[in-house]
Amino acid sequence: MKKREPPTQEAFAKLLSWLDPDPDLAAEKHQRIYVRLVRIFAAKGCVDEGDLADQTVNVVARRIDWLIENYVGDPALYFYGVANKIFLEQLPTKPLPVPPPPTDNTEIERRCHCLEQCLGTDASAEERTMAIRYHEGEGRARIEDRKRMADELGITVNALRIRICHLQARLRPCIEECLRQLDW
Repeated sequence: MKKREPPTQEAFAKLLSWLDPDPDLAAEKHQRIYVRLVRIFAAKGCVDEGDLADQTVNVVARRIDWLIENYVGDPALYFYGVANKIFLEQLPTKPLPVPPPPTDNTEIERRCHCLEQCLGTDASAEERTMAIRYHEGEGRARIEDRKRMADELGITVNALRIRICHLQARLRPCIEECLRQLDW
């Protein structure tokens, strides 16, 4: 949204005299219009309604010479028309992003089913426990748990990685065959 320059004192004085020749009545009308503008912007859900009302007055004040010569009718209505245009300007020009569709977990469930099945048939109880524990956790906790696992097994972390890699290579054909069978 673009900011508008505040009117000069001369332009604001002309604006007030356009509202009413009597300075007191002009100030009163200006105040009523301003309060109404704030309420209009608030009703439309704007959080910066005071700033938008100020900008509306600034736009009208900048056009005051033209208005004095050409505008016929209630000045308040002109303010409300400008306010509507300012409201439309401050709306987002890009459409809001569409939320992603819900995640389809069927593929994950299929893979987990096959992994569990293959771990049950093609891996020892120790290998099953090691594989599950190796992939549990996140971030730093996972790293620390892998170090503890390696210490418990009396091997290095690199040796643990190699064991898991060999286990995964041995399970891969079983998992792929299981997934093919589920596709039928």
